[in-house]
Amino acid sequence: MDVVVRKSEVKGKARPPASKSYTHRAFIAASLSPSSRIVNPLISEDTISTLNACKKIGAQFVKKEKEWFFSGVDSIKVGSYFNFGNSGTTLRIFTGLLSLSPFRSVVDGDNSLRKRPNRELVVALAKLGGKFGGKEPYNPPFSVQGVVKGGKIEIDAPSSQFISSLLYTLSLAEGDSLLKVNGVKSQPYIDITLEVLRESGVKIMREGNVYTIPGSQNYRLRRYEVPADFSSASYLIAAGLIAGEVTIEGMFDSAQGDRRIVDIAREMGGKVRWDKEKGIVKAEKSELEGVEVDASDIPDLVPTIAVLASVAEGETRVYNAEHLRIKEIDRIEGIYQNLKALGVDCRPLKDGLIVKGGKKEFKGVVDSFGDHRMVLAFSLLGLLGEVRCRNAEVVSVSFPGYFKTLQSLGVNIVRL
Repeated sequence: MDVVVRKSEVKGKARPPASKSYTHRAFIAASLSPSSRIVNPLISEDTISTLNACKKIGAQFVKKEKEWFFSGVDSIKVGSYFNFGNSGTTLRIFTGLLSLSPFRSVVDGDNSLRKRPNRELVVALAKLGGKFGGKEPYNPPFSVQGVVKGGKIEIDAPSSQFISSLLYTLSLAEGDSLLKVNGVKSQPYIDITLEVLRESGVKIMREGNVYTIPGSQNYRLRRYEVPADFSSASYLIAAGLIAGEVTIEGMFDSAQGDRRIVDIAREMGGKVRWDKEKGIVKAEKSELEGVEVDASDIPDLVPTIAVLASVAEGETRVYNAEHLRIKEIDRIEGIYQNLKALGVDCRPLKDGLIVKGGKKEFKGVVDSFGDHRMVLAFSLLGLLGEVRCRNAEVVSVSFPGYFKTLQSLGVNIVRL
């Protein structure tokens, strides 16, 4: 499906979907707990992949209105074929959990997921007793079998998902563990994992980059309400800054690194107000200026920042974002190609981008390249002209109702 976004003025209220990161982790923790209730989770392609995996390890669940009731498992003893679709989080966390089973499983995914390497995670689990079949760098499909036990492990982590996987796995493994992490990116995602584990009664001690993890722990998540997703909210904030006025509801503070979008928008000169007590963010059309952004902890915001940089006067430099090259696609290259297609002066760097902004009108065709965040971000430039987004259906990965939300704000959208 292609979507055309035409010049529009936006005005109104909107509520972003629940956090994808929190939903993944809450579903998995609930599947390892006796009885849990998850309130207001995000149901999207990625989180459905997690639900399917939870079901395969033996968890049971039922939906009643906005709540999901889970009955979990007390151990993982399964051997099966797991297809995680496009979800890297599901792949990485379940690679760890399935290494606790004495039975052999095969983990797989779509064409995009098959391009994502897992070497450092597999090597760490193998040192602790995991058995893996496949070739380095362990792109899916590969086989996994246990049984992993606790111990001392050191890992270089190009993806924070590797660390989240080990935190889930080692808290269940027999024996205590000491985990030392080198060079991690996206620390806030690890903080989200630690928060959900803490709510589940799991004890993990952290000192700097060293985690002490008691083994054979019992998960006891009872009720968890998933907060709104700040990466999804970033597109609504950007819409307001570019073309009108948007009031965003349900925006209460959390551990999400992407809440930095409020501060970044303000640094660029954006009129953004955040009432944390009421959970309301208001963004108004603004004259923006270029800034420098360290994206080490906020990789999912970089497409939004690139779009804002396109209209901002001056130069914007995004750096410390080399981990964007191992996302659903090489996002640095994807952003560069789409900016170039719309006539924006930009230059890719090994670890980021330089964007020279100031454009007042955008016309052209952009491509998702199979990555939801390409469409979610670049469709917004159509508000200042006309932009056709190819393969736009991928927004369902994280923001299923995105285009309906934009239409409710007055955006002129045509589906082709």
